[in-house]
Amino acid sequence: MIKRDSFPDILRGFALFGIAMVNIQFFSISTFNGAEALDLTDPQSATMAFLVMALFQAKFYLLFSFLFGYSAHYVLKGEKSNRGRWVARSVGLVILGLLHLTFLFHGDILFIYGVFALLITLLYFRKEKTLKVWAWVIYIITAVLFVAISLLVYLGEVFLASKGKTFPSQESIDFLDVALTSGGFLEIAAARFEFWLIAAGPAFLLQGSLVFVAFIVGVLVARKGGLGASLKPELMKRFAFWGLTVGLALQLLSAYIFIANEQAESYSLSLYLIAIALNFLTAPLMSAGLVGGLWVLSQKFKLSLLSAAGRHSLSIYLGQSLVFSTLFSAWGFGLFQELSLLSVVLIAAATWLILALLAKLNLRYRNRGPMEALLSNFSRLFERKS
Repeated sequence: MIKRDSFPDILRGFALFGIAMVNIQFFSISTFNGAEALDLTDPQSATMAFLVMALFQAKFYLLFSFLFGYSAHYVLKGEKSNRGRWVARSVGLVILGLLHLTFLFHGDILFIYGVFALLITLLYFRKEKTLKVWAWVIYIITAVLFVAISLLVYLGEVFLASKGKTFPSQESIDFLDVALTSGGFLEIAAARFEFWLIAAGPAFLLQGSLVFVAFIVGVLVARKGGLGASLKPELMKRFAFWGLTVGLALQLLSAYIFIANEQAESYSLSLYLIAIALNFLTAPLMSAGLVGGLWVLSQKFKLSLLSAAGRHSLSIYLGQSLVFSTLFSAWGFGLFQELSLLSVVLIAAATWLILALLAKLNLRYRNRGPMEALLSNFSRLFERKS
């Protein structure tokens, strides 16, 4: 039996905090644009949007995705006989994802995770070189697409400007906003599912490719000995240094370009795309820095709260959505578009803290959270008996 390492749990708990900080803006401010829907000429809104983009956006979902790929090692354990259980686990995530995106959050990641978990089954037993090639090819294609789209939009803006014209204003998908403001539970659920059907394609293009790369990297790290005692301190300190210097600087730059463009008299779609591309494509560097920095801290402090949250990652992820949906939906407390970005970010932090404390309390009586137990028991139904 593979011994459970504590550091991956610490990372998962930390990733859940960052995910909450990003997700809540799509529960509370705008279901399509998030903080972009605010007046970012307002200093407080601009400051908070800048911090969320620079410090949280794209970094934590990649970290969470990396850890999901890493967890494949604990289920498959290098044995093809365990594929049935892994496939069942993946199907379970797809089902949970469909329920989650319909009834709680249109920005669900469980469905994507389930789909890519099925795909990773095709690569898991391949050679290390093959996995590395797939990871680099997918990342490079994604980067080229980002750059090409940004360049084409820029050329389009230049051409239209020479004609005294601009791109037509982008219409947001606001029917879910309307439903959240005044609809009942089932009405919101129907609007949420319709929204997801419209937005799923761009979401897979924007996030899916990098999620899959993170999955592959997680598998490779697990093969190399994982995130346990075999970790090299020099490597982790190097990750921390470069990720939290160069990586952070690039993220600050992307956030600056984004906010400056939002505040400019003449908005540029190409500059927006450049900021998003820079944010997403350099996020892995800062994510590595967060891994290294957290490892350094874990050598000095126990970080038991983060570890407890990480052991309840599925329960807390869904729990955060349940709390946010209740607070901001019309069928709940009806706070949608009623609070400032600062307020909702504080709510996100408080929600994560309360759920993490409950997770720590639960570990006194049980070894895992309720949703972890449900998914594990479901997958074990398909485990091959020797």
